[in-house]
Amino acid sequence: MMRMAKMVLVGALLTVLVGCESMEERMSLRKPTAQVTGMRFQDADVYGATVVFDVQIQNYYPVELPLMRFSYAVSSQNKRFMAGAQEVAVKIPAGGSQAVSLPVRIDYLSTLRLLGGMRPGATIPYEAQLDLTIDTPRLGAIALPLGRSGEVTLPSLSGVDVDKLLNSGR
Repeated sequence: MMRMAKMVLVGALLTVLVGCESMEERMSLRKPTAQVTGMRFQDADVYGATVVFDVQIQNYYPVELPLMRFSYAVSSQNKRFMAGAQEVAVKIPAGGSQAVSLPVRIDYLSTLRLLGGMRPGATIPYEAQLDLTIDTPRLGAIALPLGRSGEVTLPSLSGVDVDKLLNSGR
């Protein structure tokens, strides 16, 4: 009976120790987190526009982590009007958080055509899906899928007859 009690005690201790090790391992393997805080247009002209995705990234690792690339897809009223991917070289500080602006250049007139009937200056609803690729020391390259819904105002083009450009097929 004593022998059985000792075996149960040893088994319980081993379970606790393995549980602690797994807990420690899980804590050190905690993936970074991120959140899209906004999307905006800037620098629009007849040749294109820059769309900027603002993202807040939290790094739980004790070393800085490189953000290597991101992909994006944006739609409005179930119409995808832009998508792509871009390489970046951003370092997220060890054990910290960083706001990152991720700009992409798009063909603005093609975007307006895809939106069908939307004109510069209009405010439209949007749904953005982003995937950030971050290189971690233990898990390797991981993807962080992010999403955000909101409204964005399409930039105006001063001194330009947008209807004429849109109908010209440029």
